[in-house]
Amino acid sequence: MIRNILFDIGGVLVDLEVKRTLSAMKHFIDPQLAKQNNMVTADGLLGGHDSPLIDLYQTGEISTEDFMRQVLSVCMPGTNSDAIKAAWYAMLLGSSREVQILWQRLQEKGYTLYILSNINDLHAEWVLENCPFMDEAKQRFFSNEMHLAKPDLRCYQYVIEHAGILPEETLYVDDLLPNIEAGKAAGFQTIHAVGRGWRQQLRDLPNMNPNNYPLTCLGH
Repeated sequence: MIRNILFDIGGVLVDLEVKRTLSAMKHFIDPQLAKQNNMVTADGLLGGHDSPLIDLYQTGEISTEDFMRQVLSVCMPGTNSDAIKAAWYAMLLGSSREVQILWQRLQEKGYTLYILSNINDLHAEWVLENCPFMDEAKQRFFSNEMHLAKPDLRCYQYVIEHAGILPEETLYVDDLLPNIEAGKAAGFQTIHAVGRGWRQQLRDLPNMNPNNYPLTCLGH
């Protein structure tokens, strides 16, 4: 029986469009300088795990100040930290009303909700400021705080141990297949969040709350 739901953030709870950041970064990054810096890729920092800088930042091995310093070192003259931050935030589109209502309905059905996300300091600050419903999670597990990132199996074992949950009673929702496969290896039930069908799967979960009190609506 499913009692817990463990959510990823980017691509699940928060709509994500990485191309927006890539496009914005291309206005600042000097490709020749980037080629000379083995920490930063010339395509604008991202592109899977081709950038060691991103891996270090999302596991909390470097600070935001260090991250900014590395990025600015391969930028064109006149680029400042504010421009980099704006580009870095550009990929985050926010959480839809549909997702917020789904979160609320799952809570009211009696499920315990958790979050597990590969995230960095700047994005974590943005998410917590702009998506306050995530404060209602029983626990949040962020890669920059755990110093572990998905799909490392230790990430899931950390969650199981620190949340005190049984993986077979936990439904894990993520948009990336390698993460889903790692979650399965850790014993979780899983939903691969692609398209829109995954939301209906969650809506169809049975009511676990014996009180079955009426569902409230979010404000307009």
